[in-house]
Amino acid sequence: MNQFVAEWNTWRDSRNSSLATPFGWLSVVGLHWLDEETTWADAPGTFTVTDDGWVRLALEPGTKAGPAAATFDLLNAPATGGGADSTASGGSASGGDTADDNDRADGGTARTDDTAGRLGEDGRPATPSPQVRVEDNGFSAKLPAGGSLDWFTVGHVLYELIDRGGRIGVRIRDAKSPLLSKFVEVPVFDPNPDFVFLGRFTPYAEPQVRPIASAAEGVDLTTTAVGEVTFTGPDGEVTLVASGCPATGLQLDFHDATNGDATAAWRTLDLGIPNADGSLVVDFNRAVNYPFAFSAFATCPAPVAENVVPFPVTAGERRPPFFYSEAGINVPFLFYVWWDAPSAEVTRPWYARFGLDMTVLNPNEDAVDQSLVGFDGVAMSGGDLTPLSRKARSRLVKVATDALTSRLPVIGMGAFTHFVVTAQRELREAQGHAEATPEPPTPTPARVPIVMNSELDPKSVGLDVVHTDATGLIYAEADMTLPLESSFSEIAEFEAALAAKAPIGSWEEFDFRVVTMVRRHR
Repeated sequence: MNQFVAEWNTWRDSRNSSLATPFGWLSVVGLHWLDEETTWADAPGTFTVTDDGWVRLALEPGTKAGPAAATFDLLNAPATGGGADSTASGGSASGGDTADDNDRADGGTARTDDTAGRLGEDGRPATPSPQVRVEDNGFSAKLPAGGSLDWFTVGHVLYELIDRGGRIGVRIRDAKSPLLSKFVEVPVFDPNPDFVFLGRFTPYAEPQVRPIASAAEGVDLTTTAVGEVTFTGPDGEVTLVASGCPATGLQLDFHDATNGDATAAWRTLDLGIPNADGSLVVDFNRAVNYPFAFSAFATCPAPVAENVVPFPVTAGERRPPFFYSEAGINVPFLFYVWWDAPSAEVTRPWYARFGLDMTVLNPNEDAVDQSLVGFDGVAMSGGDLTPLSRKARSRLVKVATDALTSRLPVIGMGAFTHFVVTAQRELREAQGHAEATPEPPTPTPARVPIVMNSELDPKSVGLDVVHTDATGLIYAEADMTLPLESSFSEIAEFEAALAAKAPIGSWEEFDFRVVTMVRRHR
């Protein structure tokens, strides 16, 4: 068991390190699909797609750009397939300036980390062969179907050319991406040998090209299914379709019952090379997220329809709380609640609308300890402690303690203020403070008590602060008789009421103020 955990920790460290690279998946900040002629507000120039599939960038005057490393390698590789035998020097290009016109260079490799695998005639993955040129004031490139190319750089920004389902796009990778700078690690389930199975790979007589969906709306892909992997799960035999290549490594893309809650919509697992008799190990502890779990600008392949694991795979990587989209980096917040169902149905959509990416958990039902890595804070709300199990109460105290120790915002509401106060008291005792932690103020009748740490500034958003104690806890209250929904329909109306320091007129307005307070802290 010790060796199993040690090897898993080594694998996990390697996985986190691979993500934390300057132009890795956490650096992706945009994706633009190209028409015949395309530009956008911060584009380095104008992109033109010709009838024969070449994409040309004409740089804006004064824009300094250079070929990325992959393009530079292609420029300096001997031409093949009828191209010139000479090599081309890869300098830089700038809008308005003159650069050497380099000959086309074929060969090289392309980025393939979010494409469906394709096989060559020898049964091994086919190597895409982009073609590249340096123009007088820009660059040109042509991709094979499904290919990708790290094309050129402008400062700390890399522009990647991709072909997905017949659509050509430019993906932007920024070495100073806020998501990359925020990254520490991907949350995971604890390693569990119960999710390690001995399986067997049975190859198909011929690889099968199968249509699949992707993480990008309107982009359909294909994958090459090369055989089936069979193993005995908790409830009997499980058969899943494998892609990749038996000679270089198999891969399983799969759904399971944890998707959309504890995990992303699907995950993937590298199986390695099967033994000569087809045996292999299926270790779901090493299941990882595809890039779409981190970024809205990924085009990852979905599993084939039948790849649904018939038991919850509470192993491997969990759904990361951090995410980048057109709105920028999200504000992930963890919320433990004990609500009645009608209130939850109404209020849960508010948080996304107001700018929080809320992970909502029930302290009794969601029994897995949730790491706070990647979250910008934690809240807990409930009107009664009676329904909570002893383990649930301990879990909430631990979550509050972790937040206080990490100086993350933490908010307790209603009866759940108890967990924040208890965590602060136990934390101070553990730190050796001689003075006793003050008792919280007695709640005012018909008002909901709220407690938070000093990382937050409730007065700045008009919350009714009633007390601040010597430990740094801030106590506020809200009118219990407020209507649930606001008369406001537009975000601008909520903002105007806050700017005017108007009283809070509904619980919807209260939630807007709380979200604003959290976002200001961030």
